[in-house]
Amino acid sequence: MNEPETTVGHFDRKEALERLLEHHAPPHIDTTSIDEYLSWSPRQRREFNDRRSARIADSIVVETPSMQRLAKECRRASLFAQRDIGRTGVILSGPATMGKTTAARHAMVEAFARHKSRHPDWKDRGHHPVVYVEVPPKCNGKNMMGRFLHFFGLPVLDRDTLEVRTQKVTQVLQASRTSLIVIDEMQNLSGVASAGRFESAQAIKNLMNSIKAVPLYVGINLENSSLTNSDLGSQFAARSTFVPLGRMEIDTPEGRKLWGGVIVSFERQFALLNHPEKTLLPLAKHLWTQTQGSIGALSRLLTVAALELIANDDPAGETITQELLDSINVDLTTERELGIVTDAGATKGM
Repeated sequence: MNEPETTVGHFDRKEALERLLEHHAPPHIDTTSIDEYLSWSPRQRREFNDRRSARIADSIVVETPSMQRLAKECRRASLFAQRDIGRTGVILSGPATMGKTTAARHAMVEAFARHKSRHPDWKDRGHHPVVYVEVPPKCNGKNMMGRFLHFFGLPVLDRDTLEVRTQKVTQVLQASRTSLIVIDEMQNLSGVASAGRFESAQAIKNLMNSIKAVPLYVGINLENSSLTNSDLGSQFAARSTFVPLGRMEIDTPEGRKLWGGVIVSFERQFALLNHPEKTLLPLAKHLWTQTQGSIGALSRLLTVAALELIANDDPAGETITQELLDSINVDLTTERELGIVTDAGATKGM
């Protein structure tokens, strides 16, 4: 019997991932004046608002130093990818809500562009430059290889042994001339019994020994997990550079300048009709307190605010204010850190 197909993530199939990467381009930002907006018909307004809402909801990316460092480490690792020995990978780690998936997506875009530059006929030759899989909960080696087969749309047969699945995955990856392999949710290995964890990690290690591609391991607090600290994990650590994604700080002039730059970058990309750049700079400290320096929490907070203003269809009112920001709930992790929610889940003061 075949294993049932499951939805793994947004990039879990080669067709979806390659369509996303191949058509990636800086989003076009529609701008207009308030007077012109008010002169349009209701249909024109609706179409304009739908376009910019879709762009804001899906395409806002702010490059932080950590994202730039990740891109640099992936580029460096790619220089060694064709060697028989001495190849290196990259470990991307951080707490929840730090933007790891966004950073990994940025790395995939760059790797895809490098591959296309080296192999302009990549599609005719059947290349699949980037592969993305997620480590499933309660993972074992067969499950892990099954995720790779699922990505390529190949049958996942229960009767296949781990060795057979690994051989199939190795063959398809070698034929695909893959340049970057992203393995996300690596923290799920820590929740597996030691035998399953060792088998899964060993299966990944054996696979990567056979593939001339850069592995990018992504997960929560991997530097403190068995992935990098066990006997087998030390081999991952020795073969990989480490890129942490953490909270931004505002305790130094440099940190405050960087935090302010991130806020202005969001404002610029939102292009609201009555919100000039730097409008939010006086609220920079308040925004840091509200998000605890988390890029993911800041992105969600400001994006929700921008989308809500657009939905109001009031161009003169398209200004993000502290009152609006304070009315929006941040993620549960950040709320707990702020003491808004107790561990039992009750909101304080209610």
